[in-house]
Amino acid sequence: MGGRRLDAAVFAIYLALLVWAPLPFASNREWAGSLLCLLLAVPAAAWCLLAAAGQAAIGRGVWRVAWPVLLLLVLVQAWVFLQMVPLPPAWLEALSPQASAWQAIAGPMSLSLDPAATRYFLLRGCAATLGFFLAIATVNSPSRMRLFLQVLVFSGTLQAVYGAMMVLTGLEFGFFVEKYSGLGSATGTFVNRNHLAGYLVMCLAAGTGLLLSQLDRHHPGDWRERLERWLRLLLSPKIRLRVYLAVMVVALVLTRSRLGNLAFFTALGVAGVVAVLTGRRFSWRVVVFLGSLLLVDVLILGRWFGLDRLVDRLEQLEGQPVEAVSRYWADRYGLDYLADFPLTGSGGGSFYGIFPNYQGPMLGGYYDHAHNDYLELAAELGLPAVALLGAAVLFSLWSAVGAQRRGTALYRGAGFAATMTVVWALLHSLGDFNLQVPANAVTFCALLGLAAAARGLSPPGGEGGDGNQGLARHRKTVVPAR
Repeated sequence: MGGRRLDAAVFAIYLALLVWAPLPFASNREWAGSLLCLLLAVPAAAWCLLAAAGQAAIGRGVWRVAWPVLLLLVLVQAWVFLQMVPLPPAWLEALSPQASAWQAIAGPMSLSLDPAATRYFLLRGCAATLGFFLAIATVNSPSRMRLFLQVLVFSGTLQAVYGAMMVLTGLEFGFFVEKYSGLGSATGTFVNRNHLAGYLVMCLAAGTGLLLSQLDRHHPGDWRERLERWLRLLLSPKIRLRVYLAVMVVALVLTRSRLGNLAFFTALGVAGVVAVLTGRRFSWRVVVFLGSLLLVDVLILGRWFGLDRLVDRLEQLEGQPVEAVSRYWADRYGLDYLADFPLTGSGGGSFYGIFPNYQGPMLGGYYDHAHNDYLELAAELGLPAVALLGAAVLFSLWSAVGAQRRGTALYRGAGFAATMTVVWALLHSLGDFNLQVPANAVTFCALLGLAAAARGLSPPGGEGGDGNQGLARHRKTVVPAR
């Protein structure tokens, strides 16, 4: 009994931290990011102690799906740690001639050109890895999976309401301070509107998957039964969930994030096609449901809350030469940066200090990030490490798609949420740096963990079953939390 309560407490703390992560400037400050890593380490350590005492375990099915992703994430963090280790000059010159030339000092030198920034980068990476680990360790039943999705919907709705109110009322406050960036656009407690857009897309994916799992597959016989079903629907929690999704879409439009909105609709469409194709049989209900999301959210809510301004921002790019787009030049100069550090990188978190050395006359201003996650991670970590991260994401996408082939509606809904999240990240990372923001990185990795849980959990014995038979067989002394 004590083990069950402690395991439930670990899960509750984990969910609370998922809500906390975006609050203090999306944890995108050194103090906030470090605190987030420390706070996530507490429930992770507590769960490990429970596992050592035989009071908790990862189900065999989940572990079989999740261990490659966890291993890849750990290997990347190990590489970041090695970037800070002082090496003999001969070793450094062999591994990274450019890093050796830039550090023309006597004695051992590290691969990282900014070890202090790399230490903080490692903390952020550990926080994201812990987010994945806690998801596969604690989301061990359908009831917990449903609660996990509900908490993300709650957090996204909270950010959406706050961000929208700041725009509509003109108060323009962030996290207890007056906004100094993104004025006139929804930012919530984030600093950058594009990062709020990314976070909202992940929460929208969770809510859409949750609502998809609740679709009524019963075929009513006559008009009385249809009328009764519609009346029950009006009084059901589905309507509240649909309202929450609408509120998040309003805030997403109010962010005026071009790529964020495009990535949302693209990810929703791609995930919807996958859901239809992976279904055991074609379902018009799924098609109508996803179509209604686009119709209601874009044509109605978007018109009322500024979709026209978002369209104007998109049209600003038309007719301009490619050279006039600053992100084009940022990517072009970033490729020159990457060419000097292709294998070992310049050190995690060092972009802000190294990029000015490659920034040419066509690009003005200061760039602390590349506005391209692929390019920035490759330049800082090297191409082999980025390949490991890419493999982890693609393996999770495979798990998410596989979860949508399962017979349990909740698992299919969770698989849909993870699929939509991965497609969004693959697109939005081309023009922004969402994965450099701790809140978004932790939430993203948590949803990757959810994909593994949805793919690996045993089918529930009934609608309210715990779906954790594999864990019960693995640890017969453990009674799954309900």
